[in-house]
Amino acid sequence: MDQDELIAELERAGHDKELRARAVRRLAEPGAAAVPGLLAALTTVDRYVMFGLQEALRLIGPAAFDATVAARARAEKVPDWWELGHVLRGFDERCLPQYVAALSHPMGEIRTQALGGLEKLGEAAAPAVADVLPFLDDPDSYTRYVAEKAVRAMGPRVCPELRAVRRNGPAKLRGHALTALATVAGEDGLDARDRLALERLVRIKLADDIPSSLPDHRWLAVRGAAYEGLFDVMGLHDRRPCTIAMGLSAMGHDIARVPGPDGTERVAYRVFVTPELDGWRLVYADTPLWEMHWDVDDLLRRLSAACGEAQFFFQDTHSDSMVWSVAVDGAVRRSYWRYGDPEWEGEPLDWEEPLSAGPAFDPEDDHDPNATLATDAGYAAIALSLDPTGVCEGMPMSGHGWLAVTEKGVGHGPFTGALHI
Repeated sequence: MDQDELIAELERAGHDKELRARAVRRLAEPGAAAVPGLLAALTTVDRYVMFGLQEALRLIGPAAFDATVAARARAEKVPDWWELGHVLRGFDERCLPQYVAALSHPMGEIRTQALGGLEKLGEAAAPAVADVLPFLDDPDSYTRYVAEKAVRAMGPRVCPELRAVRRNGPAKLRGHALTALATVAGEDGLDARDRLALERLVRIKLADDIPSSLPDHRWLAVRGAAYEGLFDVMGLHDRRPCTIAMGLSAMGHDIARVPGPDGTERVAYRVFVTPELDGWRLVYADTPLWEMHWDVDDLLRRLSAACGEAQFFFQDTHSDSMVWSVAVDGAVRRSYWRYGDPEWEGEPLDWEEPLSAGPAFDPEDDHDPNATLATDAGYAAIALSLDPTGVCEGMPMSGHGWLAVTEKGVGHGPFTGALHI
Protein backbone atom coordinates (compact mmCIF):
# COMPACT_ATOMS: atom_id res chain seq x y z
CA MET A 1 0.00 0.00 0.00
CA ASP A 2 1.50 3.35 -1.03
CA GLN A 3 1.74 6.40 1.23
CA ASP A 4 -1.33 8.19 -0.16
CA GLU A 5 -3.46 5.10 0.50
CA LEU A 6 -2.08 4.86 4.05
CA ILE A 7 -2.91 8.51 4.71
CA ALA A 8 -6.42 7.84 3.41
CA GLU A 9 -6.61 4.84 5.76
CA LEU A 10 -5.56 7.10 8.65
CA GLU A 11 -8.29 9.54 7.67
CA ARG A 12 -10.92 6.77 7.57
CA ALA A 13 -9.81 5.55 11.01
CA GLY A 14 -11.29 8.70 12.50
CA HIS A 15 -10.97 8.61 16.26
CA ASP A 16 -10.62 4.83 16.53
CA LYS A 17 -7.38 4.56 18.52
CA GLU A 18 -6.48 1.04 17.41
CA LEU A 19 -7.01 1.73 13.71
CA ARG A 20 -5.16 5.06 13.96
CA ALA A 21 -2.17 3.44 15.71
CA ARG A 22 -1.95 0.75 13.02
CA ALA A 23 -2.05 3.32 10.21
CA VAL A 24 0.59 5.47 11.93
CA ARG A 25 2.93 2.49 12.38
CA ARG A 26 2.61 1.55 8.72
CA LEU A 27 3.26 5.15 7.64
CA ALA A 28 6.48 5.14 9.69
CA GLU A 29 7.75 1.72 8.54
CA PRO A 30 9.72 2.99 5.48
CA GLY A 31 11.76 5.25 7.79
CA ALA A 32 13.61 8.20 6.23
CA ALA A 33 12.13 7.45 2.79
CA ALA A 34 8.65 8.30 4.11
CA VAL A 35 9.59 11.70 5.50
CA PRO A 36 9.29 13.98 2.42
CA GLY A 37 5.79 12.76 1.65
CA LEU A 38 4.65 13.03 5.28
CA LEU A 39 5.92 16.61 5.54
CA ALA A 40 4.30 17.55 2.23
CA ALA A 41 0.95 16.18 3.42
CA LEU A 42 0.83 18.09 6.71
CA THR A 43 -1.27 20.98 5.40
CA THR A 44 -3.41 18.92 3.02
CA VAL A 45 -5.29 16.95 5.67
CA ASP A 46 -7.63 17.64 8.55
CA ARG A 47 -6.08 18.57 11.85
CA TYR A 48 -6.67 15.20 13.56
CA VAL A 49 -5.01 13.44 10.59
CA MET A 50 -2.10 15.90 10.81
CA PHE A 51 -1.53 14.76 14.39
CA GLY A 52 -1.28 11.19 13.11
CA LEU A 53 1.35 12.25 10.55
CA GLN A 54 3.24 13.99 13.34
CA GLU A 55 3.22 10.75 15.34
CA ALA A 56 4.59 8.84 12.33
CA LEU A 57 7.41 11.40 12.02
CA ARG A 58 8.13 11.02 15.73
CA LEU A 59 8.41 7.25 15.31
CA ILE A 60 10.89 7.71 12.46
CA GLY A 61 13.05 9.87 14.73
CA PRO A 62 16.27 11.77 13.94
CA ALA A 63 15.99 11.64 10.13
CA ALA A 64 12.50 13.17 10.39
CA PHE A 65 13.77 15.80 12.82
CA ASP A 66 16.52 16.92 10.46
CA ALA A 67 14.14 17.08 7.51
CA THR A 68 11.61 19.09 9.52
CA VAL A 69 14.27 21.63 10.51
CA ALA A 70 15.37 21.93 6.89
CA ALA A 71 11.77 22.43 5.72
CA ARG A 72 11.15 25.13 8.31
CA ALA A 73 14.41 26.89 7.48
CA ARG A 74 13.72 27.22 3.75
CA ALA A 75 11.89 30.51 4.21
CA GLU A 76 10.97 32.94 6.95
CA LYS A 77 7.27 32.17 6.54
CA VAL A 78 6.58 28.88 4.76
CA PRO A 79 2.88 28.08 4.33
CA ASP A 80 3.02 25.20 6.79
CA TRP A 81 5.03 27.02 9.49
CA TRP A 82 2.55 26.18 12.28
CA GLU A 83 2.43 22.48 11.41
CA LEU A 84 6.22 22.21 11.13
CA GLY A 85 6.67 23.91 14.48
CA HIS A 86 4.20 21.50 16.04
CA VAL A 87 6.12 18.56 14.59
CA LEU A 88 9.45 19.94 15.82
CA ARG A 89 8.23 20.02 19.41
CA GLY A 90 7.03 16.40 19.32
CA PHE A 91 10.10 14.17 18.96
CA ASP A 92 11.25 11.76 21.67
CA GLU A 93 14.53 11.36 23.56
CA ARG A 94 16.26 9.71 20.57
CA CYS A 95 16.39 13.22 19.14
CA LEU A 96 18.01 14.84 22.17
CA PRO A 97 21.28 15.47 20.22
CA GLN A 98 19.24 17.03 17.41
CA TYR A 99 17.42 19.30 19.86
CA VAL A 100 20.75 20.43 21.33
CA ALA A 101 22.11 21.13 17.84
CA ALA A 102 18.93 23.10 16.97
CA LEU A 103 19.59 25.44 19.89
CA SER A 104 22.42 26.89 17.77
CA HIS A 105 20.34 27.25 14.59
CA PRO A 106 20.52 30.73 12.99
CA MET A 107 16.70 30.96 12.83
CA GLY A 108 15.29 32.13 16.15
CA GLU A 109 11.98 30.30 15.76
CA ILE A 110 13.76 26.97 15.34
CA ARG A 111 15.74 27.64 18.51
CA THR A 112 12.51 28.40 20.36
CA GLN A 113 10.80 25.28 19.00
CA ALA A 114 13.79 23.23 20.17
CA LEU A 115 13.36 24.66 23.67
CA GLY A 116 9.68 23.68 23.50
CA GLY A 117 10.63 20.17 22.45
CA LEU A 118 13.04 19.86 25.37
CA GLU A 119 10.26 20.96 27.69
CA LYS A 120 8.05 18.15 26.36
CA LEU A 121 10.85 15.66 26.94
CA GLY A 122 10.83 16.62 30.62
CA GLU A 123 13.34 14.76 32.77
CA ALA A 124 14.73 12.99 29.70
CA ALA A 125 16.10 16.38 28.56
CA ALA A 126 18.15 16.85 31.74
CA PRO A 127 21.51 16.16 29.98
CA ALA A 128 20.86 19.29 27.88
CA VAL A 129 20.45 21.69 30.80
CA ALA A 130 23.82 23.41 30.28
CA ASP A 131 22.86 24.13 26.65
CA VAL A 132 19.57 25.71 27.76
CA LEU A 133 21.08 27.96 30.46
CA PRO A 134 22.09 30.87 28.16
CA PHE A 135 18.50 31.21 26.97
CA LEU A 136 17.39 32.19 30.48
CA ASP A 137 18.94 35.58 29.71
CA ASP A 138 17.84 35.81 26.08
CA PRO A 139 16.89 39.31 24.82
CA ASP A 140 13.51 37.98 23.70
CA SER A 141 11.03 37.64 26.58
CA TYR A 142 9.13 34.72 25.00
CA THR A 143 12.35 32.78 24.47
CA ARG A 144 13.24 33.35 28.14
CA TYR A 145 9.78 32.10 29.11
CA VAL A 146 10.09 28.90 27.04
CA ALA A 147 13.62 28.28 28.34
CA GLU A 148 12.40 28.60 31.93
CA LYS A 149 9.61 26.11 31.22
CA ALA A 150 12.14 23.71 29.73
CA VAL A 151 14.41 23.90 32.77
CA ARG A 152 11.45 23.52 35.13
CA ALA A 153 10.28 20.42 33.23
CA MET A 154 13.70 18.79 33.63
CA GLY A 155 13.10 18.69 37.36
CA PRO A 156 15.35 18.41 40.41
CA ARG A 157 17.67 15.86 38.82
CA VAL A 158 19.55 18.76 37.16
CA CYS A 159 20.41 20.36 40.52
CA PRO A 160 23.77 18.58 41.05
CA GLU A 161 25.01 19.68 37.63
CA LEU A 162 23.81 23.24 38.23
CA ARG A 163 25.54 23.38 41.61
CA ALA A 164 28.72 22.15 39.93
CA VAL A 165 28.48 25.01 37.42
CA ARG A 166 28.01 27.44 40.29
CA ARG A 167 31.21 26.19 41.94
CA ASN A 168 33.41 25.26 38.97
CA GLY A 169 32.16 27.30 36.03
CA PRO A 170 32.34 28.06 33.23
CA ALA A 171 32.05 31.61 34.56
CA LYS A 172 29.66 32.74 31.83
CA LEU A 173 27.09 30.18 32.99
CA ARG A 174 27.31 30.71 36.76
CA GLY A 175 24.59 33.35 36.90
CA HIS A 176 22.31 31.33 34.62
CA ALA A 177 22.85 28.25 36.77
CA LEU A 178 21.69 30.18 39.84
CA THR A 179 18.53 31.23 37.99
CA ALA A 180 17.93 27.64 36.92
CA LEU A 181 18.40 26.33 40.48
CA ALA A 182 15.81 28.81 41.75
CA THR A 183 13.48 27.85 38.89
CA VAL A 184 13.70 24.11 39.54
CA ALA A 185 14.09 23.83 43.30
CA GLY A 186 13.59 27.29 44.79
CA GLU A 187 15.66 28.41 47.74
CA ASP A 188 15.90 24.82 48.93
CA GLY A 189 18.03 24.08 45.87
CA LEU A 190 20.72 26.61 46.81
CA ASP A 191 23.69 25.81 48.97
CA ALA A 192 24.57 27.86 52.07
CA ARG A 193 27.04 30.07 50.23
CA ASP A 194 24.53 31.07 47.55
CA ARG A 195 21.86 31.78 50.17
CA LEU A 196 24.20 34.12 52.04
CA ALA A 197 25.19 35.84 48.79
CA LEU A 198 21.52 36.44 47.90
CA GLU A 199 20.76 37.81 51.37
CA ARG A 200 23.64 40.27 51.01
CA LEU A 201 22.43 41.30 47.54
CA VAL A 202 18.89 41.92 48.81
CA ARG A 203 20.22 44.13 51.63
CA ILE A 204 22.23 46.15 49.12
CA LYS A 205 19.32 46.52 46.69
CA LEU A 206 16.88 47.55 49.42
CA ALA A 207 18.89 50.73 49.95
CA ASP A 208 18.43 51.68 46.28
CA ASP A 209 14.84 50.54 45.77
CA ILE A 210 12.63 53.10 44.04
CA PRO A 211 8.84 53.21 43.48
CA SER A 212 7.66 51.67 40.22
CA SER A 213 4.35 50.91 38.55
CA LEU A 214 2.39 48.09 40.19
CA PRO A 215 -0.24 45.65 38.84
CA ASP A 216 -3.87 46.72 38.98
CA HIS A 217 -5.72 43.39 38.66
CA ARG A 218 -6.38 42.60 42.38
CA TRP A 219 -4.94 44.02 45.55
CA LEU A 220 -5.61 45.17 49.10
CA ALA A 221 -4.66 48.52 50.62
CA VAL A 222 -4.14 49.55 54.25
CA ARG A 223 -2.76 52.72 55.78
CA GLY A 224 0.99 52.56 56.15
CA ALA A 225 1.06 53.87 59.69
CA ALA A 226 -0.91 50.88 61.01
CA TYR A 227 -0.05 48.10 58.58
CA GLU A 228 1.66 45.76 61.06
CA GLY A 229 -1.64 44.22 62.11
CA LEU A 230 -2.24 42.72 58.67
CA PHE A 231 0.28 39.88 59.21
CA ASP A 232 -1.67 38.38 62.11
CA VAL A 233 -5.06 39.02 60.50
CA MET A 234 -4.07 37.30 57.22
CA GLY A 235 -2.21 34.49 59.00
CA LEU A 236 1.14 35.37 57.42
CA HIS A 237 4.44 33.91 58.63
CA ASP A 238 8.18 34.00 57.93
CA ARG A 239 8.17 37.53 56.59
CA ARG A 240 11.38 38.79 55.06
CA PRO A 241 12.44 42.10 53.49
CA CYS A 242 12.21 42.37 49.71
CA THR A 243 12.51 44.87 46.90
CA ILE A 244 9.50 45.81 44.80
CA ALA A 245 10.83 43.81 41.83
CA MET A 246 11.41 40.81 44.09
CA GLY A 247 7.87 40.94 45.48
CA LEU A 248 6.24 41.27 42.08
CA SER A 249 8.23 38.41 40.56
CA ALA A 250 7.26 36.24 43.54
CA MET A 251 3.62 36.64 42.51
CA GLY A 252 4.41 34.69 39.33
CA HIS A 253 5.25 31.64 41.46
CA ASP A 254 3.19 32.11 44.62
CA ILE A 255 2.12 28.52 45.32
CA ALA A 256 4.00 25.74 47.11
CA ARG A 257 2.59 22.30 47.87
CA VAL A 258 4.17 20.76 50.94
CA PRO A 259 3.40 17.76 53.17
CA GLY A 260 1.35 18.54 56.26
CA PRO A 261 1.89 17.10 59.74
CA ASP A 262 -0.46 14.20 59.00
CA GLY A 263 1.17 13.40 55.66
CA THR A 264 -1.52 15.00 53.53
CA GLU A 265 -0.63 17.77 51.12
CA ARG A 266 -1.14 21.36 52.17
CA VAL A 267 -0.91 24.45 49.99
CA ALA A 268 1.02 27.55 51.00
CA TYR A 269 0.84 30.91 49.24
CA ARG A 270 3.29 33.79 49.07
CA VAL A 271 2.06 37.32 49.79
CA PHE A 272 3.80 40.59 48.89
CA VAL A 273 3.37 43.71 51.02
CA THR A 274 4.76 46.82 49.33
CA PRO A 275 6.79 49.55 51.02
CA GLU A 276 4.74 52.49 52.25
CA LEU A 277 3.78 54.48 49.15
CA ASP A 278 2.34 57.94 49.70
CA GLY A 279 0.96 56.76 53.04
CA TRP A 280 -0.39 53.35 51.91
CA ARG A 281 0.79 49.76 51.87
CA LEU A 282 -0.60 47.60 49.06
CA VAL A 283 -0.95 43.86 49.53
CA TYR A 284 -0.63 41.44 46.61
CA ALA A 285 -1.82 37.86 47.12
CA ASP A 286 -2.50 36.96 43.51
CA THR A 287 -3.62 33.33 43.66
CA PRO A 288 -5.46 33.26 47.02
CA LEU A 289 -7.36 36.45 46.17
CA TRP A 290 -8.21 35.07 42.72
CA GLU A 291 -9.39 31.80 44.24
CA MET A 292 -11.20 33.63 47.06
CA HIS A 293 -9.10 31.80 49.64
CA TRP A 294 -10.46 34.41 52.05
CA ASP A 295 -13.99 35.73 52.41
CA VAL A 296 -13.20 39.27 51.30
CA ASP A 297 -15.82 41.06 53.42
CA ASP A 298 -14.74 39.16 56.52
CA LEU A 299 -11.09 39.83 55.74
CA LEU A 300 -11.74 43.55 55.25
CA ARG A 301 -13.64 43.76 58.52
CA ARG A 302 -10.77 42.11 60.41
CA LEU A 303 -8.09 44.11 58.61
CA SER A 304 -9.85 47.40 59.24
CA ALA A 305 -10.32 46.52 62.92
CA ALA A 306 -6.54 46.01 63.17
CA CYS A 307 -5.35 48.74 60.78
CA GLY A 308 -8.14 51.33 60.96
CA GLU A 309 -9.06 51.09 57.27
CA ALA A 310 -8.78 48.41 54.58
CA GLN A 311 -9.70 48.34 50.91
CA PHE A 312 -10.05 45.66 48.24
CA PHE A 313 -9.90 46.15 44.47
CA PHE A 314 -10.44 43.67 41.65
CA GLN A 315 -10.80 44.09 37.91
CA ASP A 316 -10.85 41.46 35.21
CA THR A 317 -10.68 42.80 31.66
CA HIS A 318 -11.80 39.45 30.20
CA SER A 319 -15.08 39.25 32.10
CA ASP A 320 -15.40 43.04 32.55
CA SER A 321 -15.81 42.40 36.26
CA MET A 322 -15.21 45.26 38.69
CA VAL A 323 -15.11 45.11 42.48
CA TRP A 324 -14.09 47.66 45.05
CA SER A 325 -14.80 47.73 48.76
CA VAL A 326 -13.73 49.77 51.78
CA ALA A 327 -14.04 48.91 55.47
CA VAL A 328 -13.39 51.21 58.44
CA ASP A 329 -12.94 50.21 62.09
CA GLY A 330 -14.24 46.69 61.65
CA ALA A 331 -17.24 47.35 59.38
CA VAL A 332 -17.63 47.38 55.59
CA ARG A 333 -18.71 50.90 54.81
CA ARG A 334 -19.15 50.85 51.03
CA SER A 335 -18.74 48.28 48.25
CA TYR A 336 -19.48 47.80 44.58
CA TRP A 337 -19.57 44.59 42.53
CA ARG A 338 -20.62 44.88 38.89
CA TYR A 339 -22.19 41.40 38.88
CA GLY A 340 -23.50 41.48 42.42
CA ASP A 341 -27.12 41.50 43.49
CA PRO A 342 -27.37 44.18 44.64
CA GLU A 343 -24.40 45.85 42.95
CA TRP A 344 -24.06 48.45 45.70
CA GLU A 345 -23.78 48.10 49.46
CA GLY A 346 -23.63 50.98 51.94
CA GLU A 347 -24.15 54.71 51.50
CA PRO A 348 -22.27 56.70 48.84
CA LEU A 349 -18.99 58.27 49.93
CA ASP A 350 -18.51 62.01 49.60
CA TRP A 351 -16.30 61.73 46.50
CA GLU A 352 -18.82 59.67 44.50
CA GLU A 353 -20.85 61.43 41.80
CA PRO A 354 -24.57 60.74 41.64
CA LEU A 355 -25.80 58.51 38.85
CA SER A 356 -27.89 61.37 37.48
CA ALA A 357 -24.68 63.22 36.53
CA GLY A 358 -23.87 60.61 33.86
CA PRO A 359 -24.71 61.30 30.18
CA ALA A 360 -26.57 57.97 29.81
CA PHE A 361 -28.80 58.51 32.87
CA ASP A 362 -32.47 57.71 32.29
CA PRO A 363 -34.71 58.51 35.25
CA GLU A 364 -37.21 55.88 34.10
CA ASP A 365 -34.69 53.05 34.46
CA ASP A 366 -34.75 50.93 37.61
CA HIS A 367 -31.62 51.98 39.57
CA ASP A 368 -30.30 50.92 42.94
CA PRO A 369 -31.16 53.79 45.27
CA ASN A 370 -27.50 54.11 46.37
CA ALA A 371 -25.93 53.71 42.89
CA THR A 372 -23.37 56.26 41.66
CA LEU A 373 -20.95 56.70 38.76
CA ALA A 374 -18.09 55.12 40.76
CA THR A 375 -18.15 51.75 38.99
CA ASP A 376 -14.46 51.56 38.04
CA ALA A 377 -11.98 49.95 40.46
CA GLY A 378 -9.09 52.12 39.27
CA TYR A 379 -11.12 55.31 39.70
CA ALA A 380 -12.17 54.22 43.19
CA ALA A 381 -8.56 53.43 44.09
CA ILE A 382 -7.47 56.95 43.15
CA ALA A 383 -10.20 58.41 45.36
CA LEU A 384 -9.66 56.04 48.30
CA SER A 385 -5.87 55.48 48.39
CA LEU A 386 -3.66 55.31 45.28
CA ASP A 387 -3.64 53.99 41.74
CA PRO A 388 -1.06 51.16 41.49
CA THR A 389 -0.28 51.97 37.86
CA GLY A 390 0.47 55.56 38.85
CA VAL A 391 3.23 54.59 41.29
CA CYS A 392 6.46 56.07 39.92
CA GLU A 393 9.87 57.38 40.82
CA GLY A 394 9.49 60.47 42.98
CA MET A 395 6.42 59.23 44.87
CA PRO A 396 7.00 59.38 48.65
CA MET A 397 8.17 55.94 49.81
CA SER A 398 9.34 54.71 53.18
CA GLY A 399 10.33 51.34 54.63
CA HIS A 400 10.69 48.31 52.43
CA GLY A 401 8.53 45.54 51.06
CA TRP A 402 7.85 42.18 52.71
CA LEU A 403 7.38 38.65 51.44
CA ALA A 404 5.44 36.32 53.74
CA VAL A 405 3.77 32.91 53.49
CA THR A 406 0.34 31.70 54.57
CA GLU A 407 1.42 28.50 56.34
CA LYS A 408 3.43 28.39 59.55
CA GLY A 409 6.73 26.54 59.41
CA VAL A 410 6.86 26.29 55.62
CA GLY A 411 9.31 29.13 55.03
CA HIS A 412 10.29 30.35 51.56
CA GLY A 413 12.36 27.34 50.53
CA PRO A 414 9.65 25.31 48.72
CA PHE A 415 8.63 28.18 46.41
CA THR A 416 10.25 27.75 43.01
CA GLY A 417 10.96 30.44 40.44
CA ALA A 418 13.78 32.94 40.15
CA LEU A 419 13.08 36.28 41.83
CA HIS A 420 14.19 39.54 40.25
CA ILE A 421 15.99 41.49 42.95
